[in-house]
Amino acid sequence: MIRNPNSLHTDQKRKELLEQGELFNLTANHGDIHHYITDCIPSHWHRELELFLLLEGSVLLRIEDRVYHINAGEGGFINTGVLHTFTADSPCPCIFRSFVFDSGIAGGTPGSVFDTVYIRPILETGPSFLKFQKNPENEPYFRQFGQAFTACAGEQPGYEFKIRAALSEVLLFIWKKSQMLPPRKMPDIQEARIKRMLEYIDANISNAMTVKEIADTVSICPRECQRIFGRYLHYSPMAYVQRRRIFTAARLLSETNSPLTEIALSCGFQTPSYFSKQFKQLTGSTPREYRAAVRKNK
Repeated sequence: MIRNPNSLHTDQKRKELLEQGELFNLTANHGDIHHYITDCIPSHWHRELELFLLLEGSVLLRIEDRVYHINAGEGGFINTGVLHTFTADSPCPCIFRSFVFDSGIAGGTPGSVFDTVYIRPILETGPSFLKFQKNPENEPYFRQFGQAFTACAGEQPGYEFKIRAALSEVLLFIWKKSQMLPPRKMPDIQEARIKRMLEYIDANISNAMTVKEIADTVSICPRECQRIFGRYLHYSPMAYVQRRRIFTAARLLSETNSPLTEIALSCGFQTPSYFSKQFKQLTGSTPREYRAAVRKNK
């Protein structure tokens, strides 16, 4: 049940497509951020809640328009619908564990006391992100996270009950923390705009596009488009487009047997040679070398 991921699957709105069971909507991960292309889990969001723990290394976590440094031994909570990115910040392995799960695992039936009093307030007005440093005050978070991961790894009969109990305790701890914080603001208009522009980019990844065309999708000027991309993604619009093309190509190289020319064209590169040059510039290897390395490690 525990995944060892090296790529991220999203829809055109950059919403993560999770591999979850129909009866128990939880995904558990254990991996190294260096195993992702360009040492980065790219910008994405999900309706589910996320808990994570960094075991080794250090990473930069971009949440909406803020950047957080996460060091080994620290963890965090990411709320529903929040745009975020993880980037390795050290050359050594950046080993993480995470749970991405439906709030209903802890909240139960909509309208129940668990849902109404504890879970719903976290989803609607709780913090976008909480960072947990390793100290006595945050011990409940790390203890319950560990218990949930151990149960998930063992998958003994009834392990779902243990995971639900541990995650419920974590969310109760987060609920108590959030009582001391100002209510989360609803996503502002700029966040809605960036999500719509990302959707447009992914829907047109094989086509030529300009900053003006991207900006026109949300009826803003190119300069405002540049500003929003800089605030939320820390890239210019066209630099982001180029990265998305490379990320898409990397996924196709690892998951399909499509010829390089076909992949290049489907990802918006006019010639295979230009595709190969740009791919190597960003990843350090040619498309052929990347495909061979991925298949060797499978």
